[in-house]
Amino acid sequence: MIRFDVSFLVKARLGASLALDIDTGPQELTDLQLNFLRGTLQAVRVQGGLLVRGTVESELGLECVRCLSPFVLPITLDVEETFRLPGTGPKPEMPYAVSNDGWIDLAPLLREQAWLAIPMKPLCSSESGCLCAHCGANRNLEPCTCEVEGIDPRLAVLKDLL
Repeated sequence: MIRFDVSFLVKARLGASLALDIDTGPQELTDLQLNFLRGTLQAVRVQGGLLVRGTVESELGLECVRCLSPFVLPITLDVEETFRLPGTGPKPEMPYAVSNDGWIDLAPLLREQAWLAIPMKPLCSSESGCLCAHCGANRNLEPCTCEVEGIDPRLAVLKDLL
């Protein structure tokens, strides 16, 4: 859990702020494992809540979709979210809330931002080779020795049209 005591901001005047420094080691955010979290967030008292914004750097361990090798992806989490004040009802536009004892838990918000930072098809490098469909060789580590078949005989007729 990545929690901060913001109880004095709950009762503060509008515009009051607090810097939230994050510098942690490995963090498990439910279903994501981050190697570290580093950054500074600013919590500002606004009408109806606390605006938390800033940037957090981290790294995720992923698997390349082409070669299936594990790799580390550096990510930047741009955070900007308003937390509801304690005692206010849930609102669709404000899913996060300050707890009744004045603490905010940033783990769910950072988890959400980390999921959004993961590319649709994570690659270990832009030049990443793939696995051979026939022998399974990783073309990043060794050349494939499979013979490449020519054109499918059923489609050979189409070659003459070009």
